[in-house]
Amino acid sequence: MIIVKAPTRIDLAGGTLDIWPLSVLFAPSASINAAIDLHASIEARQTKWRGVAIKNANTGKIVKYSPKTAENRKSLFDRALDFAPVNGWEFSATSSVPPGSGLGGSSSMLIAFLRILDEIRGRGTSDGDILEAAKNIEARHLGIPTGVQDYVAALNGGVNALIHAKEGSEYRRLKVDPKELKSRVVLAYSGVSRVSGAPNWQMLKKAVEKDVKTVRAFEKIAANSLDILLALANGRYSRVGRLIDVESAQRGLLGRGVITPRLKTAFAVAVRNGGHPKVCGAGGGGCFIVWCEPSRKDLIISALRESGLRTLDFKVAPAAGRPA
Repeated sequence: MIIVKAPTRIDLAGGTLDIWPLSVLFAPSASINAAIDLHASIEARQTKWRGVAIKNANTGKIVKYSPKTAENRKSLFDRALDFAPVNGWEFSATSSVPPGSGLGGSSSMLIAFLRILDEIRGRGTSDGDILEAAKNIEARHLGIPTGVQDYVAALNGGVNALIHAKEGSEYRRLKVDPKELKSRVVLAYSGVSRVSGAPNWQMLKKAVEKDVKTVRAFEKIAANSLDILLALANGRYSRVGRLIDVESAQRGLLGRGVITPRLKTAFAVAVRNGGHPKVCGAGGGGCFIVWCEPSRKDLIISALRESGLRTLDFKVAPAAGRPA
């Protein structure tokens, strides 16, 4: 049996700017995230029959792979197997995050699956090439451009920054104390799943069409992301909360459904108790984080739970290897 795990992530700043061409149009900026130990996991067992089956361990559903599956019915697993075919294997996929969480769960699952396929095939593919494959597979699956920050977290662990310049993007691992970050971040689930593809596409489309409100919001998110990068790099953690408030306010201007009524209620609870809330991913539901002083964290967790929300315990996933 082979087991491969890939961490999911919480994004701290500059989300959506990791999608080309936004990464170029609004440069300089930074997309910053922390990989967390809520993993996507794939187990592989060799079988005696010629074929491939994938089991969703969370739901119990089993699907057999066929290269003849119609294009509009293919799953991400199908597309990964089209890219890296194997025979005589049974896979079991498990996710530690809620569906539609905004934590990059599907991207982490795809990275774990591509890595396990690569191990079975004995190819020794570099992390950079796995990232490119994942980006292209998911873009084909969704039919729209995709960002790369989820793949960077899934491949590298730790705290990461994608530094976007007009010439392109580069990856940098940030020296942020994992315990310090954990002591200051509450992760909660709104109870409503969301799909990132459509909201991100609408944001990208409006930006490219030069919608004034959208362009101004992205410009402010981009500039603010560099302030957050500097604050984290210099260990000025108490400053990060106010900067997250700036990103959160501007992100709410990018679309009507980014911050749902349920999220607004949850955010109000967090703010009353000294927190600085922000949606994870594209918004519209899913998870959100609350940045706070360590002394306020337990109070915020209690208040969110009393309001009927679920909080998720996590640690920063350890950094592994060199950035992809």
